Amino acid sequence: MATNTPPLTDAQRFDTNRYKHWTEDHVRFSDLDALGHTNNNAIGEYFENARAALFMDVTPRWPHREQLFVLAHIAIDYRHELHMPAALRIGTCVTGFGRTSMRMASALFFGTTGIAYAETVSVLIEEASRQPVEIPADLRKVLSAYVG
Repeated sequence: MATNTPPLTDAQRFDTNRYKHWTEDHVRFSDLDALGHTNNNAIGEYFENARAALFMDVTPRWPHREQLFVLAHIAIDYRHELHMPAALRIGTCVTGFGRTSMRMASALFFGTTGIAYAETVSVLIEEASRQPVEIPADLRKVLSAYVG
């Protein structure tokens, strides 16, 4: 049954206390568009790197495993322009679980400014069959430490 939970405000999305896993990155020259802004695809890559860092921290040998998470959905909201040079921080948290899937949220910061926000759904698949599999209880328990 669907819930009618109101969407998060930007104050909630960019509340640093919400995020349980942090990574750092930086804007590269190759990330810029013709106007000198960080390209929206580069921002997606910062979020991807943050998810990969979390997976590497919680699942030994990721991505060389019999089961791995693959991205099924991403939605990104852009709030501020970003230029070079910029040292970035990306906070990530788990927001929920399905039988074979996990929902996550991430926020990209330059200093104290929230630049962009992402919500993702990743599905656990068996590497050999490429089919979704139930998230094992031990992995679900480890990932639950990142719920925010």
